Amino acid sequence: MDLIRLARSSLLALLTLFFFVGCSSTQSLSCAFVPIQSKTHPYPELTEFKNCGQLDDSGKLSISDKHFKQVWFNKDGLADIRIHDGIYYINKKAKLVRTHLFDNGPDYFKEGLARTVKNNKFGFINKQLTVVIEPQYDFAFPFNNGISIVCVDCFFKPDGEHKTVEGGKWGQIDKQGNVVTEIKYSKKELESLKK
Repeated sequence: MDLIRLARSSLLALLTLFFFVGCSSTQSLSCAFVPIQSKTHPYPELTEFKNCGQLDDSGKLSISDKHFKQVWFNKDGLADIRIHDGIYYINKKAKLVRTHLFDNGPDYFKEGLARTVKNNKFGFINKQLTVVIEPQYDFAFPFNNGISIVCVDCFFKPDGEHKTVEGGKWGQIDKQGNVVTEIKYSKKELESLKK
């Protein structure tokens, strides 16, 4: 009797595993990053690599060990990787966080923070790639003197080869995410308040 019960539970476990493996699909990625300097490539540049990792249905990214070992890290222990239309910071522990594409590269860390993007919302990360201000704004400017200008219900408008941010309600936050100037003003009203 115990053998039958054990066989049934083993079969159930296998079927459950098969169901979950079968239901979650992964997509092979092509990505671009600057590889480590070598004798054959003393001045490496941004290079595209096929099959560098996986993207699953939940949006979780993973980079293959083979490619991870080739990534060049800066003095802060960070590198940027371009995957599809997104750009990500990655650290030496393989922690990966999406950032804002700015000036054809990853967003700069200003006053210790850079912008992160999730579900088209902006927030901020530190150099340990920890989210310090959850993505919740439709746009956020980099910090300047401890303040970031943010907006909700704003949108991007093409302006030549660049984009401007228009509409919505604007305000200011500090580096802890506290609202300094209520997010209720038009862009022009906020500019006139700052004068």
